[in-house]
Amino acid sequence: MDIETEREVHELTLAAIYHGRLLAGEWQETGLVPLGTTKQLTQDLLQNLHERRGLEELDEDRLHLLGEHIRKFTNQYREGLGDRALQQNIETEQIFDMKAIDLINLAWRWRQLRGAKRALDDKTAAIRETEKLLVQV
Repeated sequence: MDIETEREVHELTLAAIYHGRLLAGEWQETGLVPLGTTKQLTQDLLQNLHERRGLEELDEDRLHLLGEHIRKFTNQYREGLGDRALQQNIETEQIFDMKAIDLINLAWRWRQLRGAKRALDDKTAAIRETEKLLVQV
């Protein structure tokens, strides 16, 4: 692997770790408590993210699980807010409810983590596929 590719992978990994760590911290600050059969899995994922590890275990299903917890909790707080917050940016300048702002920010952070993790996964998949193709040449 050339130095430029290594740097790109490093930057993508750093972004995923950074957003994961911040998501775990903001999750705790909002007081969101996962419920149901996925409670332990969710808590373990958040602990790993907080400790800057576990990216290899954070697949699309687990990312979706975290997003679903945020969506459901936020929708319970204010109907429809979780759905909107996971789909788009919501301006908070005219919102004076700090809990709603914290939940909107948590959804934004989740979207940032999802984007960073997808970019990292795409890059590593491209590297693997390129190596396979080069072996065939």
